[in-house]
Formats: sequence, structure tokens, C-alpha cells
Amino acid sequence: MKTVMHISSTGVQYWRRQAHTWQACDSLASGSLWVVCNLPEESFAEIEIPRIFGRDRQNFIHRQLSSRFPDTPYRTVLTQPGSGSFMDRLAPPRQTIFGVDSAQRINEALAAHPSCPVAGVWATSMLMAQLSAHKSLPNELFVVLPADDGLRIVFIKNQLPVLSRLVPGADHAAEQAAEIARTVRHLENSRVLARSSEPRNVLLLDQRPDIEPWLAQERLTRVLAPPAWRKKPPLDWRFALFDLAVASPAGQLAPLSRRTRFVANRLRPLVYGAAGLCVGIGIWASVGSLNDIASGLAQRKLVQQRVDLLTQQSTDVEQKIAAFGVSAQTVRNAVVLEQDEISSVPPVATHLHQLSDIVSAFDPVRLHQLDWKILAVGQPACVNSATPAPAVNPAQPTEAALPKRVIEISFKINWPDRQGERIRNQGIADLSTQLAKIQGIQLLADPAQGLKLNPLSGGDTAAKKSAEEFLTWCFTVPGTTAAATTVRQP
Repeated sequence: MKTVMHISSTGVQYWRRQAHTWQACDSLASGSLWVVCNLPEESFAEIEIPRIFGRDRQNFIHRQLSSRFPDTPYRTVLTQPGSGSFMDRLAPPRQTIFGVDSAQRINEALAAHPSCPVAGVWATSMLMAQLSAHKSLPNELFVVLPADDGLRIVFIKNQLPVLSRLVPGADHAAEQAAEIARTVRHLENSRVLARSSEPRNVLLLDQRPDIEPWLAQERLTRVLAPPAWRKKPPLDWRFALFDLAVASPAGQLAPLSRRTRFVANRLRPLVYGAAGLCVGIGIWASVGSLNDIASGLAQRKLVQQRVDLLTQQSTDVEQKIAAFGVSAQTVRNAVVLEQDEISSVPPVATHLHQLSDIVSAFDPVRLHQLDWKILAVGQPACVNSATPAPAVNPAQPTEAALPKRVIEISFKINWPDRQGERIRNQGIADLSTQLAKIQGIQLLADPAQGLKLNPLSGGDTAAKKSAEEFLTWCFTVPGTTAAATTVRQP
């Protein structure tokens, strides 16, 4: 239910809309309140604005409002209809302002109902201008509203109000026509209207037919009502203004301090809706985090179950080891011993067979001595050989390949000199060449290398020395790396 407070020079009235009609009421019910005033102090003014924009333009208009209507907060700037160039539409060089100087009378009427939210304050002059701002109506138009508190005359030019008058006591048709004619002469004298012999257009918001002769006598012609009311004009045009006011059109005059509760009530559903939307977005955004947390907890539970299972298995192994009567450290030492001392020893049967085949191929050769031994890790090989081979730089051990266990094999041969020294030396060199072809060995002591270093000597002494000399070869057979298998230490 909507209630309108009508403030006029004769008093304050309350109207309530019920069943598509407006009915007068004595008391004001709870709810929002729309205020429509019809006071003599309503006036329009036109101001010129330089080509400025933004905040500078707003500040300039605010200063003009304060200068033109210094004693009232009930003032506003009218919306300018778009016309002219693009810059004129963007920043009009002229602007119409409106104000009601009777602020005390409006404040007293509102103070009588402090509990009612005020939707806004609209002036009758403003509502009449909006009601008649239609393109089908003439550009120069006098809008006239007869009422109990006086005759309201609003002049509109190019769909903008220029002048507003409230004439009290003009009840008869002749008096009303005379006041309209007086307004026309005032506008002609002030050069707002050009003088013309053509009749002036009047929109009379009244159904009385007896005014037609008086209008014709004053060179005034009556125009039809706006299209929305031509077929069925209202019985009282004030009700049409009330309907327009409760639609909250442009031109609201009350400052925000007067409309705080009404604006808050209107914004409350929007605020609640926005808050609900934010909560929904927050919940939707947190769903992903909740899923991640749940997934993390599930993974943590699985890891914990795995740890518990491994712990139980370790406990079972420790119990089984304890049942054998042997400590776990002893078992570990045995495994390490097996890896380092037994598994790392390379097989030598194949190399010995190959050595036997090579030596037996040389007929005059007689094997005097054969030795082999397992070297410790890092122990040099063939250190006691009579004729060592050239030193070989072993590869530096890395984390992937630690030093290898090797077997040292050495043998001595008595090589008789029956065919001469040259043939003997060639046989020694051939034997060394055959030994070097054995896969995997490293020949460290080679008598054939010594033959190249020793100087030649002649006579029986050299032959006898060669006949009595034992030749020694020494080579190594590599085994597996010491880190081939890793044993977990406690």
C-alpha cells in the first residue's frame, strides 16, 4: 500500500492508493511515504556551463545550485534532452535547475512522521513538466492545472520547463484564461517568447468545457492530452501526478539524509543477495581445498598403514632371526664377507686352460713354476716380477664402480737357446702376444718388453746366461666390484 503526502499552501493531505483509486485518509499508516508538494516557491532557472567535464563540471553545477537556492536542500538538476552535436550532448552548454525555497514547510510536514521512510519529494511543477514532455505535443506549451489551492501554470519550451506560477484564488474560467494570457505577455516582454499573432498552445488538465470561449478570447488554443490519457482522461489530474510520483521518476528533491531508511530498505535485499552470492562463491572455491585436504588425509592414512605393515614385517623378521640363535649383526657380517671375499673372487679355470694351451704350443718351453693368489682391494699386483710391463693408469674409481677384487697369476719358464738368440726372442714375443689376447686379463710383467730395453751382447757368455735365465710373466684376472650387492646396515 502506497501513501502520498500532498503539501500545499492550504495544508497537508494524505492519499492512499486502494483498488486502483486514490482515497483521502486522516491518519498515516506505516510504510514508505511519497511526498508531492504544490507550493508558490517552486521555480526553474537556466545556467550556462563552460566546456568542462567530470568532477569539475559537477562542482560547478553544485556551486550554481547553492548560489541560486541557498536556503533549501530541496533542489536538483534536470535531465537535459539530447540535441545538437556530440559534444553538446556529452556536455550541454546550458542546464536547467529546479528548487523549492519553502524548505521549512516541507521539514515540518516530514517531522510529524519520523517513523515513516521517505521515498522522495517531488514538486507538482516537475511532475507536470514530465507528464507533458511528449514529442506529439508542441514545443511551446502552457500546462495548466486548476486546483483548490490555486492555478498552477508551467511553461515548457523544447521539452524543458522554463517558468512555473501558482496563482491563488483563480477559480472562474475567465480568471484562469486571463492569468494564462498574463503569463504569455510576461514571457514576451522578457523575450523568452517571440511576439506572434498565432494562438498559444495550452494543455488544460481539467475537464471543464466553459473555459473554451475565454481561451479563444485571449488567443489561446487548447491541445489534446498526452497519448496515454487521450482515450480515458482521469477525473482528477492530481491522481495522475500521484501515479507518476509513486513510480519514483527523475527530479527527486529530497537530500539523502531524508531518504536514508528508504534507500536502506531498498538496498537490503540486494546486500543480502550479494552476501549470499559471496558466501556461495566462497563455499564453491573452498570445495577444491576440502577435496585436496581429504585426499591428503587419505594418502597419509595409506602411508601410515604401509609404515605399520613394514614395521610389523620387520618385527617378524627380527623374531625369526632371534629364533635361530644368531644375532642379526652376525648374519650381516657373513653376508658382507660372502660378497667381499667369496662372490667377488673371479673364476680362474678358463684362464688357466687358455694359459696351458698357449704355453704348450711352444715346444722347447718348459714350465718351471706357476703361482696364483687373490689380492686384497687396493693391493698392487705383480710387484715381485723380474720384468714388469709398462705401467697402466687404472681408471679412477667412482660411486658406480668401486675397486675390483683380482687374482694374480705368475709363471716362470725356462726357455733354452737352441735355435739362436733371434729365434728365442721372437718366441718370447709371440708368447706375450698370445697371452695379451686372453679376454679380461691385464699383462703386468712381460719379458718381451725387456728384450727391447736390454742391449745386444755377443759371445758365449750371453748364450750361457740366456740358457740359465728363467723368464717370468705376470697378469691379473679381474673379478666383480666390491659394491655389486649392497647390504642394509642397521
